[in-house]
Amino acid sequence: MRHIRLRLRTSILFILATLTIFFLITLNTLIWSTNELEQVEENRDIPIPPGVIPFWSAINHQNIYDIHATSVNTIFIRPSNISQRRVEELYELIRNAKNDDTQSVDKEKLFPIDSTWSFDKLVEQQQAHDNDDTNKQTPETHADTADSAAKTTKTTIRPDLTTSAKSVSEYDKIQLRNYVHQSLAKWKKEHQNDKIINLADLMHDELLRDEPSRLNTTWYEFMKTVNNLRVYDPNSSEFKRLLNHLQNGEVIEASEMSQGTQIKVIFDLPDGFEALFKPYRVPRNYQTLPDHFYFSDIERHHAEIAAFHLDKILGFYRVPPLIGRLVHITRDIHEKATEELAKTFFISPANNTCFRGHCSYYCDTSHAVCGKPGDRLEGSIQVLLPRPPEIEWKKITHPYRRSYSAIRKAKWESNENHCYDEVFLNDDYHNRLLLDMMDLSAFDFLIGNMDRHHMMRIQTFGANSALIHLDNGRSFGRYDHDELSILTPIRQCCLFRYSTFARLYRVYRQGLSTLLSRSLENGEQLRKILVDEHLTAIDRRLGILFAHLDTCIKTYTVKGVMIDDGID
Repeated sequence: MRHIRLRLRTSILFILATLTIFFLITLNTLIWSTNELEQVEENRDIPIPPGVIPFWSAINHQNIYDIHATSVNTIFIRPSNISQRRVEELYELIRNAKNDDTQSVDKEKLFPIDSTWSFDKLVEQQQAHDNDDTNKQTPETHADTADSAAKTTKTTIRPDLTTSAKSVSEYDKIQLRNYVHQSLAKWKKEHQNDKIINLADLMHDELLRDEPSRLNTTWYEFMKTVNNLRVYDPNSSEFKRLLNHLQNGEVIEASEMSQGTQIKVIFDLPDGFEALFKPYRVPRNYQTLPDHFYFSDIERHHAEIAAFHLDKILGFYRVPPLIGRLVHITRDIHEKATEELAKTFFISPANNTCFRGHCSYYCDTSHAVCGKPGDRLEGSIQVLLPRPPEIEWKKITHPYRRSYSAIRKAKWESNENHCYDEVFLNDDYHNRLLLDMMDLSAFDFLIGNMDRHHMMRIQTFGANSALIHLDNGRSFGRYDHDELSILTPIRQCCLFRYSTFARLYRVYRQGLSTLLSRSLENGEQLRKILVDEHLTAIDRRLGILFAHLDTCIKTYTVKGVMIDDGID
């Protein structure tokens, strides 16, 4: 009997122990599963690290104003191949050479040309060779995108854009380079005493005759600060009033910009101002995917804002003033929209007000611009300068324009002599335009802009007019890549302004990324325009730019590279 009771107790204890273990395992499993669910919920609020946001989902991503940058990608390291000490040495060399130039050095003696050599004869020879090559190929309409290139029929003979003209000889290179130096010196002598012209003076008589009321507007006062050397004066009261006007002025009418690959809205503002509004499309930490071509990249409003501040810090003042703005998508756009634009508005499944507009890219309901959250929409708003017929503009095809094709390259991409074969042989560049293009190349490299197919300037000012740095929305696409091909004009031509180098050296000493970060924080209501990785990339790219100039100077000497054309 006692044995039976012992067995019974043992069985009961075993069963209890088993049940206890089972209960503990079940409880632990439940706790672990609950913890995983909580982690998933928490991770929804954590910003996705830069570079991993899918392109299509990025367009529909919730608007982020206070995004935090992740730690810098330590895998990507591109040394600039130049030390701070070498930059200081370059500055001393260039400053001393600049001082020598002020003593009226004879450029004809410094850059002599053989008496038997003729620029016109060289041009004729190159043109004859180009004509022979053209006759051997069937002409074809240029394709601007990968999609249009794919539509070409199989029977069409496509001209090879990588085939370059017959390169000039080494002897001709030396003579041609000296000829360009002498031409730039003559240009400076002819134009160094030119009077500065402003837009208000150019438009005064016509306005007085046709629209005298516009002469008493803040718009006209701002036009007095727009001249042939810059598009605004950063220290003027008109500039500060303009930014306030852009940011807070009531929208009278909203219409679409007729040209362009992506949606842009023109705002009519009080007192005669027109402004270009580029809406929010992707988060600040979105990176252009490596497989995406430059011509199909999304335009970013925060890139426009950052490019304007960088242009101002560098002292170019060639990007028309713009600022970030929060708008009410219903009150400021939908209710003020033209009939054509208003037809594209709809309410999304998330109950947000959206519009798609009309353009070549991303103007459909799957890529619509929506208020997020609610009716709130941020964007960049830029003053529009007068357009024809009030003012004549000149659109110049960039000699280093990309092919805008997925399967072809441009000539300059496979011809290291392109500057000599094309640019130096074109007398349109034997003036300030050549050096303005070098400034633009340096600016585009710092902001990572590959989409510079044309250069623009106001023709009404005449030939002595600076380029205007328009349309920078495809810049700041990647911080983990430095597109060295943007520097090809500088690398191949090896000509650069003294004054531009001085500006770059000044911001280098002060810390370019620090200056840009402060400017964005103090001048913008929108938060965190650039993530920290982009700021780091700008400093890195400035070093790479100095390294390219150092290589040029080692090849051609300081005076053979640095040009004093009288531009401060």
